[in-house]
Amino acid sequence: MRQVALVAVVGAALGPRAAVAEPHGAVIVGSELALSGGGPTPRAQAAAIAYLGRRHGAYASVERVALDGDRGLATVGVAYRAAAARPRLELVLHADLGVAWPRAAAAGGGVLAFLWPTRLPVALVGGVRAHALIDEPTEARIAWSLCLGLALAR
Repeated sequence: MRQVALVAVVGAALGPRAAVAEPHGAVIVGSELALSGGGPTPRAQAAAIAYLGRRHGAYASVERVALDGDRGLATVGVAYRAAAARPRLELVLHADLGVAWPRAAAAGGGVLAFLWPTRLPVALVGGVRAHALIDEPTEARIAWSLCLGLALAR
């Protein structure tokens, strides 16, 4: 009986262990082309995604920043890894809320595509975003943009 108990204890100690979840996420920096408003306008953008599980995560961004800094949009929200063909391609949907400066509330979202041309943790990122900018309670406009950038992603 002692031998059976000893084998059970040793087997439990040396048996397969639950995998520890590694942190996954991305830091994105790039350019953005604002398609609405006074016509196509070049802008800058930066974003971060931290996955809390395999597919769900938190999203934060500063986007649509004018090159002189007088306009922009800061948001936080959720991200969902919709599809992945690792190690080469990943699609991420995001929905977010925030503020646009000089003065507007914002709500919107978009889709980002990550493409890894090599095995390095550097990805090309392309995306489409749309945000509703609410200037006053009775006045809102839709802001569309395309983005292209690089990401350190895992």
